[in-house]
Amino acid sequence: MVSSASDLLATEGASSLDWASVQILQFIQKLETTGLLDPQVNLNAVGAVTFGILLAIRFTFKKYRGVDWYALIHAIITGYGSLFAAYLDAHAAEPLTGLAEPLRSCSCHGSLTSLHRVLPAITMGYATFDLLDGLTLGIDFALHGFFTLLVMVVFVQMNAPHVVAPFLLMEVSTINLAMMRADFFPELVALANMAGFAFFFFLFRIVVCPILWWQLCQVMWAERNSETYQSCFPPALLPFFVLAGVFFNA
Repeated sequence: MVSSASDLLATEGASSLDWASVQILQFIQKLETTGLLDPQVNLNAVGAVTFGILLAIRFTFKKYRGVDWYALIHAIITGYGSLFAAYLDAHAAEPLTGLAEPLRSCSCHGSLTSLHRVLPAITMGYATFDLLDGLTLGIDFALHGFFTLLVMVVFVQMNAPHVVAPFLLMEVSTINLAMMRADFFPELVALANMAGFAFFFFLFRIVVCPILWWQLCQVMWAERNSETYQSCFPPALLPFFVLAGVFFNA
């Protein structure tokens, strides 16, 4: 069961949250109020709808003005969304639930917010394009698409999408990458975009996400024999997660 942002803001622990955590939860609350986020939405449906919408955008706009529009839209939603999710994991999970991440995720507590739950399902729909494009762009591209899709499918089907939601921080640099060949940027803006790509690629893909992966591996290893962990996750999940992390971090 996923608590709504309104319920989380009404808990006793919400009074000790920092300003940014409150603002993020209020933003999620607005999305839930308008129906853009549903804590109980079918995640397979989210993936399918995402694929359909991005497919329409891809065929309609193609690479208009040099931008991969479907990739840009996905990266903005999941990249910035994962920033919010990762921030809440670091600063709000323990005050609100009594357990810090990633221990909370390994203790069968479900998604902290509806945002944590939905983001991997969105990427599940998007990753299909990487896999299909890899058939013509080369084995490296195909393997990246395959493993991205596989990881999202595994955790979504296990009802544990929140476990991998913070790792979508990798998509932040894709925002810059999707606009790398935009023909409407002045030269200085184009250079700034290239610098932004290099900075965010290094920050999230080389530094932050490997750290998050290693922390989660350590907690999963420590909790692997507990009844709580075993009631939610199969024994094969830990080696699968380790191998997936080695692939993406290498």
